[in-house]
Amino acid sequence: MLRHIEYELLPTTGEAASPAVAPAPKRRIPLLCMAIGAAVLLIFIFAWPPSLNKKDALPQPRVYLRVGELGTDGFGSALQRFKQSIVLSGALDAPLVIAAQQSEHNYSTSLIYNTNSSVTLDVRNACRIREYIPYAARDRLVRGLCAGDPAANAEMQRIKVAMSGCTGIVDTDEDEITQDLNGCIMAWVRARLLSPVVPLAPPARPLTVGVHIRWGDTAGQFGAHFRGSMSTANIARVMHDVRASALSRAGGGVRLTIAMEHADPVVLARLNETDYVLLDSGDALADLHALSASDVLLLGESSYAVLAHLIAPPGLTIVELQGDFHKYENTSAFGREVVFMKDYTPEILRLPVGK
Repeated sequence: MLRHIEYELLPTTGEAASPAVAPAPKRRIPLLCMAIGAAVLLIFIFAWPPSLNKKDALPQPRVYLRVGELGTDGFGSALQRFKQSIVLSGALDAPLVIAAQQSEHNYSTSLIYNTNSSVTLDVRNACRIREYIPYAARDRLVRGLCAGDPAANAEMQRIKVAMSGCTGIVDTDEDEITQDLNGCIMAWVRARLLSPVVPLAPPARPLTVGVHIRWGDTAGQFGAHFRGSMSTANIARVMHDVRASALSRAGGGVRLTIAMEHADPVVLARLNETDYVLLDSGDALADLHALSASDVLLLGESSYAVLAHLIAPPGLTIVELQGDFHKYENTSAFGREVVFMKDYTPEILRLPVGK
């Protein structure tokens, strides 16, 4: 469900506490107010009047506002632009709010990921994250936190103390492109995208298989060689094994779903499949949920495919790697197992998928 976010802009009074781990910030409030104002225009932030019953309202945590471009790429690629913000906001116990971003692929990043129905953006003593974590140190710190490095945890604790006086946090760094670290943010993504629930389990229903073909992997652009999708030869190989497996024979057969934005009939014909559900509705989130709700996923390294795996129910994801991106590293979790094609054998299909 897409939720509208309400914001309450409180008057600016005073300075933030001086950080203990970085030089004391110069008078940053005017700059912050300008950044927040830009965000207001970008995401149609409405300044609602304060509640008449403030004493009865529950206290709200300070907000971590991610302002700036996330690119106009596909839905999966947009996530690569704010993974560090996910990690840092979590470490600071500040709910992450994404400024409005509308993609040419017909989705809004902010409407999809901002799941809180109402938050208060308090700018009275707002702080820029860059003044406490220099840009050059940001990637190193985030990776250390994801790895559970004691030194990174200690450094983050010092930063957290230094920012204790900040009533709001603004992140304007927009140069990030992080293709890995998906295991580190998997729980956050599942919570924000509301992972689909698959009823029953094989053999009480047909075994479900989902295939994703990257929207750019069209006949005219890449011919028979996909860049981000599992190859047609490997899809055919695994589908043959799936249909011959005990899982398929025990239930009602196999139900195949193929997701491909701007579906290309020439590419689809190369799969030699005739009975399948095609996902190409133009609704990025609805198609993602429908694809991910599969017992077995056959994927490449498209960022959208990775996203489908991250929110998938318990089952099996078989991946054909096309580079050294580490997109699936540490993502065998929540009952979902990852197997790479180089390690694939038909016996792998005996995993307890769908349970």
